[in-house]
Amino acid sequence: MRTAWLTYSVLLLLAGGSRAQEFIPLDDNDLARLGLVFAPVTEPDRRSGSRFPATVINSPESASEVAVPYQGTLERWHAAPGDRVMAGQSLATLRSQEVLDLQNLWLTTSAEHEHAGFFLNRDTQLFEKGIISGQRLQETEHELHRMTIELNSLTGALARAGFDVPALEALVENPERLGVYTLRAPVSGILTKRSLMAGQYADKFQVVAALGSGGDPWLRASVPARYASRIEAGQVLSLAGVAETVTVRFREQAVHETTQTLEVLAEFNEPMDYLPGQILSLVIPAAASGVLVPGDAVVHSGEDTIVFVRTSGGVEARILDLEPAGSNYVAGPSLRVGDQLVIQGAAVLKGVQLGLGRDE
Repeated sequence: MRTAWLTYSVLLLLAGGSRAQEFIPLDDNDLARLGLVFAPVTEPDRRSGSRFPATVINSPESASEVAVPYQGTLERWHAAPGDRVMAGQSLATLRSQEVLDLQNLWLTTSAEHEHAGFFLNRDTQLFEKGIISGQRLQETEHELHRMTIELNSLTGALARAGFDVPALEALVENPERLGVYTLRAPVSGILTKRSLMAGQYADKFQVVAALGSGGDPWLRASVPARYASRIEAGQVLSLAGVAETVTVRFREQAVHETTQTLEVLAEFNEPMDYLPGQILSLVIPAAASGVLVPGDAVVHSGEDTIVFVRTSGGVEARILDLEPAGSNYVAGPSLRVGDQLVIQGAAVLKGVQLGLGRDE
């Protein structure tokens, strides 16, 4: 009958919805009979708060984009994300009609330039022998000069596609490589992103890859606007489940209308080996000051949130205003650090509302 009386007392408490504190006298035998387990109220720390997905990105201060100089179809990649590459190293091979046209024009112009040089040598000898006039020699010189300018222009254009003069001259013996060019790394770093797959088409100057300097990456997160007041530049934030911390470097002031979020950029405080694209969990601390309540200690009854606090003579039920902090809650001065809360058995007590646990 004592068990029935205990459960009936709790039933009256939960059903009544009173915001006053309610005391339930229980001795050690009663606590054991009800199977109650307790956990202490603790101080909140940086890991106590709401959690939001955050993406590892290249540092905005060191990222370098790689764009294709000419339109074409990407045939293959020569480096994978995470690979360290040196400046000038091959990143990808593309096949381009635009490059093919330039190469054919270079080969033609190179041959014409060679002929112009031959004609200048011939006319120089003829002029020295008095066979041709100085005007004729001057015309031949002008023609070679014009061909030199045109050839240099084409050579410079093809250099943007990774070709030097020996590589261009080799096309005469390897015509099957006409129209194919190599995309090279503009700087040394780590390949962090590839925007195209083999077989896909790239427009001229389209960005197809990104290189990081090799320094520590950053984090980017979209956080609901209601949390804006909890985030400021220079603030140190924690990450759920890992030891590293980050420092906020930027927080958007304007809220995105469609998503009602704002962007946060943060820099890692410790050396780490995360790769861009990895997802971590950023912890935004609770706004209220107070103590940390285990999530398992909270019982919901309608709009009320109730915790059961152990006292010298039993258990005291308190209806509290709590703020979510991840899987836990933050409570105000109604609780103190060290207070013992029911974390196993509290949910069972709520079942009493449904008429469970009564003695026949």
